[in-house]
Amino acid sequence: MAQLSAVQRRIHAEIPLSRALGIELHTWDGNALMVSAPLELNSNHQGTGFGGSVYSVAVTAAWALMELALADLGLKGNVVVQTGSIDYLEPVDSDFYAICRLPGNEIPERFRKGLARHGKARLDLTTEVFCGTPNSSPQADPVAVFQGRFVVQDARSTIASQL
Repeated sequence: MAQLSAVQRRIHAEIPLSRALGIELHTWDGNALMVSAPLELNSNHQGTGFGGSVYSVAVTAAWALMELALADLGLKGNVVVQTGSIDYLEPVDSDFYAICRLPGNEIPERFRKGLARHGKARLDLTTEVFCGTPNSSPQADPVAVFQGRFVVQDARSTIASQL
């Protein structure tokens, strides 16, 4: 939980938009990250979720998942989004949350090998956005689905940086 709190503080310090959007990190179980945002701070002229805000929450969830997964491996690196797109399936008509999961609920071996050999690797992630109270097992279909490719560069051991 301390790791989740540290990433929350870092996001708000280094990505000011996340603070303005009210993004809050809820849970990280080593496979999935859940974040939320209030509709009040992210609404458009129709009273529903502004598309740019929904996208920003979804991409932030994926970016933060990458940071947390690296930390779980004892690594630190520069995480950037290479490509991203979102499908808006239904209006966001209430507070909302996003869940990003590792592919197959684990860090892929190819990704691990790339980090070990070259200090860099790419990973495709999907974030699903839901309306309502954050729930790790949503009962409804997602209202939006983000797909993106993230790149880690200059991966290095956090143990070495502490010496």
